[in-house]
Amino acid sequence: MVTLLNIGNTHTQIARVSGGQVTLVRRVATMELVAGSLPEELRVLSGPCLAACVVPAAAAALRQALPTGAVVFLDARLVTEVSLARVDASTLGADRIANAVAAVSEYGGPVVVLDCGTCITTEAVDAQNCFCGGAILPGRALLRRVLHEHTGQLPLVELGQACPAALGTCTRDAILAGVDVGILGAVERLLADSRSGLGAPSCPVVTVGGDAEFFCRHLPGLVPGQALFTLYGLAVVAARLFVRASPPSGPQAG
Repeated sequence: MVTLLNIGNTHTQIARVSGGQVTLVRRVATMELVAGSLPEELRVLSGPCLAACVVPAAAAALRQALPTGAVVFLDARLVTEVSLARVDASTLGADRIANAVAAVSEYGGPVVVLDCGTCITTEAVDAQNCFCGGAILPGRALLRRVLHEHTGQLPLVELGQACPAALGTCTRDAILAGVDVGILGAVERLLADSRSGLGAPSCPVVTVGGDAEFFCRHLPGLVPGQALFTLYGLAVVAARLFVRASPPSGPQAG
């Protein structure tokens, strides 16, 4: 049985692949891993483990707590499913690599992935399954925290799924307008330019991540991805790296 880890800035997903099915086992705060508080599933690994990690301190904690080589960390050198020849792969986040792999495995190129989490990222893959680049910008929750923590009076405004009016009549509503209406405009422009750069103005935009619902609700034409999308990309790589593992049946698993 293969264990998969999607270690994000805020949360970590722990999943297992068995019989070609990807199943989410647990979701924990990434800071728990950084602090050395490992869940039972990681303290006693019963097989190979592949991780996509964007938090170096979490990777360091796992390396210190577990036997050498117990966890394989995804990087560009392990990937053959997409070509990374057009980008600086040494700086490419493992989650973005896994997203690109999942996208070409499920949809084929050209395709764009929109991942809506702590940060919003795009990954654009062309018809030859070559990763062509993408964008990174702060997510809605991060923008709210920045406004609150780096000003003297602005409040921390809650997340919601509605699209606010552009003309906020109080400070709270003005923050909602600036962040939520503004980010919809930014993402819409990024997606249009990404499709244009691929020469594929109608290619699918697979939308995943914890805040995907907001963008799918308010930007027409997005394709809702599955909750385990990044893990599915990891599972595709794991099936090749760990030859006894069954290939995953699709990101809808779990």
